[in-house]
Amino acid sequence: MHTRERAAVDYGAPVTMRVCILKAPRVSDDRVDELIGAVNREFVPYGIRVTVPWVRPWVRPAQSFKHMFDDVMRRDLEPPCDRLVVFADRNAGDALRGMLMPEILGAVDDTTHTRGLVIANRATLNQLLQSPEGTAVHEFYHLLGCPHAMSLSKCYIRIALVKRQFARDPQFFPGVRADGRLLVTRDAANSMLRRALDR
Repeated sequence: MHTRERAAVDYGAPVTMRVCILKAPRVSDDRVDELIGAVNREFVPYGIRVTVPWVRPWVRPAQSFKHMFDDVMRRDLEPPCDRLVVFADRNAGDALRGMLMPEILGAVDDTTHTRGLVIANRATLNQLLQSPEGTAVHEFYHLLGCPHAMSLSKCYIRIALVKRQFARDPQFFPGVRADGRLLVTRDAANSMLRRALDR
């Protein structure tokens, strides 16, 4: 889908985006590799390869998705991380809630597009319709700076813009503000998200 529009954009030379991973106890290392592998296959046309500098254990702070997502948003990006993503698991309570109300399977902060959360394991009926791999790919597009309301053709242009900035300064794969402006340093991304959370 949209292959012609995607191919019409010059994405420049291949680059690496460093994504640091926090993983829940029931998310295996193999599962992390599978999800990152799905993203890397999707990103081949853009010349973007996701690498994982580190994987660390993550303890779920509470039952609700909001509390889980708030936890990752309140963590600073540390070198060499360009992005920070939680791969969360599901429990019986999540499965029950998933039958009673709409379920969120992933999210990315829209202030900097640098923090995300993906439900990594299948546990509910919703995940038969949207697999964890599909959710990971979807959320990683947001980590490139493409918001929900953006058309794919505009997303391709945004990806090329972010890559051009990264080629100029490969210390940090830029974050993207809600207004589309780039956050070209890790400190700028951390400061902006802290300010947004403190409001």
